[in-house]
Amino acid sequence: MLNACFNQEDGLFLIGLIVFCLPFMFHLTMIIELNVSFSDLLMVLMLFWLIAHKQNRDIIAAAMRRYHLMVLYIGFLIYGCIFSMFNYFTNIIIDFPYGVSAILKLSVNFAYVIVFLTLIEKYRDELLAHIFRWWKIAAVIISLLCILSVILYQLGIDTVLTLGGRAQATLNDPNLAALYLIVSMTIIAVSRIRTGRNILLNLPMAIVLLALVLTASRGGILSTILSITSVLLLSVLSARVKEILLFAGLALLFATGFIWLYHSSDVLSFAVERVATIGIEGDGTSYRVFLWNSAIEMWTHNPFIGVGIGQFISYSPEVFGYALSNIPHNTYLSFLTETGIVGFLAFIWFPAFLLTRLVIGLLTSREQHYFYLLIGLIAIAIQAISINIENIRFIWLFLMLAYVLDKKLIQRQMT
Repeated sequence: MLNACFNQEDGLFLIGLIVFCLPFMFHLTMIIELNVSFSDLLMVLMLFWLIAHKQNRDIIAAAMRRYHLMVLYIGFLIYGCIFSMFNYFTNIIIDFPYGVSAILKLSVNFAYVIVFLTLIEKYRDELLAHIFRWWKIAAVIISLLCILSVILYQLGIDTVLTLGGRAQATLNDPNLAALYLIVSMTIIAVSRIRTGRNILLNLPMAIVLLALVLTASRGGILSTILSITSVLLLSVLSARVKEILLFAGLALLFATGFIWLYHSSDVLSFAVERVATIGIEGDGTSYRVFLWNSAIEMWTHNPFIGVGIGQFISYSPEVFGYALSNIPHNTYLSFLTETGIVGFLAFIWFPAFLLTRLVIGLLTSREQHYFYLLIGLIAIAIQAISINIENIRFIWLFLMLAYVLDKKLIQRQMT
């Protein structure tokens, strides 16, 4: 009966709606405060359909075999987090609900990955094109909300879509909004490559980049600049003249528009001034450095399995004599401190593997996909230094898409 009312067209529409709703987030309080997406509600329906439909079970098994490395990654990381909970028995104070919720939040993200891998196995390139199309639509809408909200703020109208004049749209944090826009920039570029369209004449990407600047996210803007610089240097080593010239043309067009907008209005002034003051004593950057140093010191007390998943704040009085009020704001140090070397290695090995695969692809093949996928992945890796990204849905989906595309590109080169 479920199969009769939920066909292929319905499945494609629902997965597109999930992609579209990813950046539309809200807070939910259930013992602790959770930052969830409207996509989570739709994912429940999608999971029910996949499990209830008998034909899908064979497809799930096939997807697990084809994309086994990412499935192993899921298992190892969850195991590393659970293993760190043995340290709860030695801690004087623990926040057990927060620790359990940390594992549950990771599990929800991994449910997204499994569902998308299964549907990619089921619908192949048709679904990939569908994902890219809906992601571009959502990214443009979020970008326009960012731009409009900043303009309104300059006119004296403060909305919930900004934080003190910094664009955040529906993502509840300017840094998170910047991260979404960086990933979306990559998705839009790869989508245009796959459809054979000109990347230079790309209005959606220009809108996304403008919105990224208006978030005034130091980490987001700096990570974008550093990732582009890194990939351009790799491109020089591989003599990829076409990509370098193409990107130089794109950068020139955007820089021209940016300079014109900066001198013709005050919309960009705040963002530029904030990014230019990075590292000034007393700002958010110096507080992050304090948290990072605290995380490293805490890790030295439990280097093997950490202080326990989700226990950074709860364990801090045992180390410092007073309670910290924030998480480390660094994804790497969070895993290192809370899950030790075991959990950190479980977390880092797959992104490192994927990064290596993309670098090799850039250096040894003529595929343009690698150029933009690397920009996205390196930018994510850099921004993970300043914020915690382990529970962000679209980050895991981007890793999944980069992994799938790399496998497809390798297969195409072998045929």
